[in-house]
Amino acid sequence: MILHCIRHGVTPSNLAGRFNDSEDESIDASAVEVLQTLAIGAEAYDRVYVSPMRRCIETAQHLGLRDWTLEPRIAERGLGVFQGLTPNECQTLYGEPFDAFQRFEAEPAIPQGESRGAHLARVKDWLEETSRAGLGRVLAITHGGVIDFLYRLSGGHPIHGGERIFAGENLALSSFEVDWPEVRLLGFSETLDPR
Repeated sequence: MILHCIRHGVTPSNLAGRFNDSEDESIDASAVEVLQTLAIGAEAYDRVYVSPMRRCIETAQHLGLRDWTLEPRIAERGLGVFQGLTPNECQTLYGEPFDAFQRFEAEPAIPQGESRGAHLARVKDWLEETSRAGLGRVLAITHGGVIDFLYRLSGGHPIHGGERIFAGENLALSSFEVDWPEVRLLGFSETLDPR
C-alpha cells in the first residue's frame, strides 16, 4: 500500500508558537489561501482518511476532497494541560511533565491528556488495519505526531526518544510504502503540486 500523508494547514496556534488550543481550532486564513492554489487528484486514491479534528476537516474541504472517512486513530495526541500554551509556559507551569514530554518517552501521559505510547498504539492499529484491507493507494489528512511515528517506523530513528519530532511542514506531503509491519519512507515533507 502506498500511503500519502498531508499535515493539516497551519493554525493560529502554530503561527503563535503554541500547542494547538483544542480539537476545534480552525486553520488560519493564510492556510486557506494556500489551499486554494493546490491540487490533489483524489480520484487516484482507493480511500481518503481524515482526522476528526477541525483543522484536518477544513484542510480536506479546502482541498476539494469528497467522500472521506473520518478516522479518530489518526488524530493528534491528546495534549491535555499543554493545549494553548507555549513551550515556555508549559515549562513554567508543568516542569516535570513537560520535561518528560520533550524526551519523547512512551510514558507518562500528559496531565489530562494522552501518553505517547497510547498515541502510537492507536496509529499502529489503524496502520495495520488499513495495510491489510487490500488498498493500493491511501491518502490521510493528519497531524505532525502521526507523521513522526510513520517516519520513525520506517527505520529513520528509534520509535521513542531523540531530540526532535519528525512532523514535516504544514501542508506538505510525506509518502510511505506499507506492507505491515514493514514501513518504508518514500518522501518526506514535500511541497504539494499547484493547480
